[in-house]
Amino acid sequence: MENQEIGFVGLGRMGLPMARNLLKAGYAVHAFDASEQARAAAKDSGAVLADSVRALADRVGTICLSLPTPAIVESVLLELRQGAKVRRVIDLSTIGIRAARRAQEIVSERGIEWIEAPVSGGVTGAAAGTLTLMVSCATGVRHQVEPIFQALGKVLYAGEAAGLAQAAKLANNMLSAAALVASSEALSMATKAGVDPAVALEIINASSGRNTATTHKIPNEVLTRRFQVGFANKLSHKDVTLCIEEAASMGIPMPVSVAIREMLAITTATFGQDADISDVARVMEQWAGITIRGHADPQ
Repeated sequence: MENQEIGFVGLGRMGLPMARNLLKAGYAVHAFDASEQARAAAKDSGAVLADSVRALADRVGTICLSLPTPAIVESVLLELRQGAKVRRVIDLSTIGIRAARRAQEIVSERGIEWIEAPVSGGVTGAAAGTLTLMVSCATGVRHQVEPIFQALGKVLYAGEAAGLAQAAKLANNMLSAAALVASSEALSMATKAGVDPAVALEIINASSGRNTATTHKIPNEVLTRRFQVGFANKLSHKDVTLCIEEAASMGIPMPVSVAIREMLAITTATFGQDADISDVARVMEQWAGITIRGHADPQ
């Protein structure tokens, strides 16, 4: 039964649906979150609640983390490693290369295995169990964690060393943000010129400008006026910032990424801390004095 018991820390918009998928896969999930509301939702889904991170680490051998920042991950690890039973940590968070290497040092000092597995696919993918997991870990533990990952989505291995999966994730998230910012700019220009936004998207998606923003985010969330991709703008800003900082530590300038980060900062300043990443398009609409609306919607 021990192999079927998993701890889970961080029951937010991504963590809770991932924990639910582990429950569906037959795992006994022991959960903790600082939020009382999040704990209640996990309990309603069938998880067994723990009173603290330390209590969780005293109870189960494998613990998953889904947390928003490197600082929070490190704080949790410092408490978690005091546990009597924990032997393995699977970090599903996006924390950056150097933070991942520091995290591995923190847990390995107590003989705890570090498995790095940042995810891509958003809230929709987390709920559907179709996330992409970018994994780096020792070869010897891959077969042990594979069943856990299969309950969450598709696994792609980046290598053994700590930080490799984080490097791949930051590159992906920077490109994803860049696609949305640039596509919002392009659609604003075309719309201002008089092209129907839906027609412009149809042309782009049949041509070389096609990307995830033009095929999914803008048609589904901007044209419909829902603006609910499900990924917080402030988290995208955090990821792009991490990408720039990691590149700077290696002596690599990233001028385009800096411009993307600035646009995300403007979006937060305009629409607040709860802004969705798709609200970037609303900033462009304000600047251009247009609305990127589907032609089937009322004017």
